[in-house]
Amino acid sequence: MNINAITTTQEAQKGFYPTPPELADKLLAGIDWHYVATVLEPSAGKGDLVKAVAQKAHSLRYGETLSVDCVEIDPYLRSILEYEFGGRREDEIRERRKQLNDKESWNAVTRTKGELTPMEAAEKRRLEREYDWLHKLSAPVVHDDFLNFQSRKHYDLIVMNPPFADGDAHLLKAIELQRRWGGQIRCLLNADTLLNPCTNRRKVLESQLAELGAEMEYIEGGFANGERATGVTVALIKIAIPQVNEDSDIFQRLSEAAHLDEESARDVTDMAVTDFMEQIVSRFNVEVDAGLELIREYRNMRPYLLDSFDKEDKFGFTTLTLCAGDPSKSGGRGSVPSVNKFLGLVRKKYWSALFSNKEFVCKLTSNLREKYRGMVAEMVKYDFTLFNIQKIAAQMNAEMGRGIQDTIVELFDKMTEKHTWYPEMEKNIHYYNGWKTNKAHKLGMKVILPIYGVFSSWSREAFELYEAEKTISDIEKVFDYLDGNMTAHVNLHGVLQTACNEGQTRNIPCKFFDVTLYKKGTMHIKFRNQELVDRFNIYCCKHKGWLPPSYGKARYSNMQATEKAVVDSFHGDGKEGSGESGYNVVMARADYFLSEPVQELPMLMAGA
Repeated sequence: MNINAITTTQEAQKGFYPTPPELADKLLAGIDWHYVATVLEPSAGKGDLVKAVAQKAHSLRYGETLSVDCVEIDPYLRSILEYEFGGRREDEIRERRKQLNDKESWNAVTRTKGELTPMEAAEKRRLEREYDWLHKLSAPVVHDDFLNFQSRKHYDLIVMNPPFADGDAHLLKAIELQRRWGGQIRCLLNADTLLNPCTNRRKVLESQLAELGAEMEYIEGGFANGERATGVTVALIKIAIPQVNEDSDIFQRLSEAAHLDEESARDVTDMAVTDFMEQIVSRFNVEVDAGLELIREYRNMRPYLLDSFDKEDKFGFTTLTLCAGDPSKSGGRGSVPSVNKFLGLVRKKYWSALFSNKEFVCKLTSNLREKYRGMVAEMVKYDFTLFNIQKIAAQMNAEMGRGIQDTIVELFDKMTEKHTWYPEMEKNIHYYNGWKTNKAHKLGMKVILPIYGVFSSWSREAFELYEAEKTISDIEKVFDYLDGNMTAHVNLHGVLQTACNEGQTRNIPCKFFDVTLYKKGTMHIKFRNQELVDRFNIYCCKHKGWLPPSYGKARYSNMQATEKAVVDSFHGDGKEGSGESGYNVVMARADYFLSEPVQELPMLMAGA
């Protein structure tokens, strides 16, 4: 067929070059079809690119319908598009498939199964493949001349092979459309349009392509084997325009009124407590006020958004829905969102952020952190104010104060007797003759503990950062309390992150000790500060009643013989007088070795 015979306008005849399949493959290469649901073909011709798009998308979209809007200036080509994609071609395929299926079906009279000829079998397979993508394609012809096409619709992708003569105008129009919402453009253009910017329009196009960072590839003879052959060199252009995110007028106005700094947009889980408190309470108030104003505006606009002019229709929908939270759980039918539900959701968001802020909960052990995260549902009843935050901080301080003693002793038990049944860990304990007991023991400078979940598999060298940090941080917190923050700060997360990235599992330098992690399921801890370990042992052994009542109160020389024997075993090797020097060191620094751990935690001060 003469290709010119299927066009009826001069514009189509001079610019109609159907896209060859191999060129269409290059044009569409690299597109992630999972993110493409709406497509525009602004010079659709007889549908070659539409078919290529539909086939490519169908192979990845798992049966989802693809929407391709077609624009075509030639009336006869529009009729072809309407035939191909308007349902008639699909009906023909369905009818022909039925004929072929009937032919090979079981014949009850002859009691034989029909058989297709090789040509018919090949035809059936081809029709099935075509039907697979065709019945999942919506491709209406929505306009004739793309250059005066007006639509507010958003297209994920514009794919185009515009007329060579005015391809620059078509591509500029496509860029204009995509700038409103963002999206991709794939375009085949006469290379001369770019290589010879001899007109103002071409210069504008050159400037915009540079601004958008367009990718360009020049292909010689791309249409040499096409239905309408030409030796012209074509430019294959790929443009990705980012989604447009404009500032909200409501939020901007309220932010300025509240003097809310742009820094409030930072990750609130990483902000320092002082910055965090100032920013997050202001941000909560702005978000609530903005949401309430939006709900108020929606309520006022709702009468104009109904999907019907019938005033008697009491069950109609709105053309635009506003909901609070999960749309599937909203009131539906365009009901006005519940103010209280919205407030509850925002409160939940901010209380969750508070209990996830590293600085705010850094002093809590992991079990207490989990406890407070679990309180979020209860805290939804309370507004997110400094008063309520300070009440929670005071509660945390009091709870930590009450729990310090139990936490320290619990760790002592974990590091000593709890795991001594395991042969490798029995050396954790250093036994001594305690006060009226023969089960007294203390911790040494090296401890071996079981670890669970730190290595996900034997094949991986890197350990699981979260599990390792959770295990080690609780130990560090106890020694932080005992140390009184006298030791220089070490960023545990940063140290472990570096070790994990570098595949280091031995002698990882933490704040008070070095840690070695073994895939067999153990963790070796080597303490670096003997005095801190001594304080830990003294505190726990006094708490358990394993040291004499006079320990830390009387001089060694004033102790009874039975008391001296315990001190000699605890500080020395059990021989008479061997523990005196060690005990004298403790007495000389009683403020360090014998004082109670800090009860008040520096979280939030009153009026902060």
